[in-house]
Amino acid sequence: MAGEPVIRGMILAAGYGTRLAPVTDHLPKPLLSVGEGTLLDHALAAFERAGISEVAVNTHHLGGMIASHLQQRKETKQVTVFHEDEILGTGGALDGARSFLEAADHFIVFNGDVLCNVDLSALMAAHLKHGNLGTMLLVDRPRFNTVHVNEKLSVVHIDGAGPLDEKSIPPGCKALTYAGVGIFSRAILDDIGPGFSSLISPLVRSLAAQCDSVKGFEADGVFWDDLGTLHSYLKVSQDLLQNPKKFQWLGEGTTFTGGPLDLKLITGHGSDRKFWRLSTTDWSAVAMQSATDKPGNEEFQYQLDIGRFLHRHDLGTAEVLSVDAAGGTMLMEDLGQASLFFLGRNPGTPEHLLAQSYRQVVDHLLKLQSFTDTARQQCPSAVERCLDYDVLRWETAYFREQFLHRHLGLKEEETRHLLPVFEDLANCVAHQPQVLLHRDFQSQNIHFHKGKVRLVDIQGLRLGPIGYDIMSLVWDPYVDLPDGLRDELLDRFAAGCAGQSDDTRAMCVAAGLQRLMQALGAYGFLGHAKMKQEFLAHIPRGVANLKALLKTARTLYGDRAAFLPDSLSLLESFLKSHG
Repeated sequence: MAGEPVIRGMILAAGYGTRLAPVTDHLPKPLLSVGEGTLLDHALAAFERAGISEVAVNTHHLGGMIASHLQQRKETKQVTVFHEDEILGTGGALDGARSFLEAADHFIVFNGDVLCNVDLSALMAAHLKHGNLGTMLLVDRPRFNTVHVNEKLSVVHIDGAGPLDEKSIPPGCKALTYAGVGIFSRAILDDIGPGFSSLISPLVRSLAAQCDSVKGFEADGVFWDDLGTLHSYLKVSQDLLQNPKKFQWLGEGTTFTGGPLDLKLITGHGSDRKFWRLSTTDWSAVAMQSATDKPGNEEFQYQLDIGRFLHRHDLGTAEVLSVDAAGGTMLMEDLGQASLFFLGRNPGTPEHLLAQSYRQVVDHLLKLQSFTDTARQQCPSAVERCLDYDVLRWETAYFREQFLHRHLGLKEEETRHLLPVFEDLANCVAHQPQVLLHRDFQSQNIHFHKGKVRLVDIQGLRLGPIGYDIMSLVWDPYVDLPDGLRDELLDRFAAGCAGQSDDTRAMCVAAGLQRLMQALGAYGFLGHAKMKQEFLAHIPRGVANLKALLKTARTLYGDRAAFLPDSLSLLESFLKSHG
């Protein structure tokens, strides 16, 4: 219709996204993937839904990637790119695109690093109704609320920018957060000069001259997130997987060509933590989300301290690339997918390669244990906890409750007579020499990367019995090793330990019984309580390993009371009847 105002759009996409580094060292933040599209795609889709066909995009950091992405879109002809050799800020960007923006009566500015489903048509209508210099989309985010508005949603103060002294804010005002989306009259360009500047500055000057010249706009139920941290980005990604209907608007109004970042949730583990692989064509990393983002997250801090200590001494852990402590999230070096589990379960793995790989892992374990005294001096988190008698008894109680009772369906009175066996075993294992213990030293947590053994899931590192980790490895229910290789590895380990190798082998048997019962308890819990039924498939091999190790204990080490309890025959008989 003749006389209707001309409205254009501008997406600010030049920023560095420093809080998301090193992810944003490899791609600009507006090209973060969210669903099938990028943040930039979703911003463009918002303009399309509002009927705005002419949009400018400014670029600076990795601007070539943004330009290349835009060229792949069908709507390329509708997008004008303004590249900034030097970053100009949110105000200077408007001057940089002046030739484009001056052809409009009003223009909508949309930060390219936010995810928002605001109805831009409603924002335009509110702006045109009041005839303001600017109308800012406002959301309530208490931690970031800096824009003060009165009951008519007129902006009266912006923290740190004026025009009023904070103490002079009229009664009845409320503070909200500028969402990085707003619509502005062309007249604002008259107060923006060349060079670096902020969009807020001309708004503040306008408010000083005319108190009602800038309005706020609130929309009920609007989704907004600046995805400013790794935690917030992964949280939205997780929400999208779990509740796609909540984000149905992401697919409206456009088709997507995908972005440079591939984000995939890593599945198949028993942890309540979440792991994600982030990758581009020439870079990848793994992000870990703690099971809780509450302040003082002890497990998260343990993993951070331990990981840095082990990496510093070349003990196999991933380098920590960035930490979002408030969100309980860290980004780590990607150790790849070449795990010992993959080698052991792959029928195409040659026997000599499998044996060589396991020998390398045993040598790495001996190296890890040799750093026990160093850990005492340098890393309190690594030695603060101990797999002592009380924890060992917890493990066999776990086995009794989650495997014998929950999985096998036995009654408490049917297993009560095993309690003395568990007590004797815990007492024997607790008196073994204490060394650095991974505690879950099994094939899925051991990788090979650039020719070296690499360890994952290391947050449980602590002091513990010398035979526990080696038996986690060689009697791992995930990989069924040949008896000959198992014996060779145990001999290799015993030879590398101080003291008599026969004594070490006996200690290993005791620790192995303890470990296998813990694993069976975990399978029962994960399979039934956590409904991760894939873990139940490992129970038959775990039971077979436990029976075989009990037989070894009886035939070879039954007279070594100092290292093995005398009551194991009771457990052996029980498993013959119920296992």
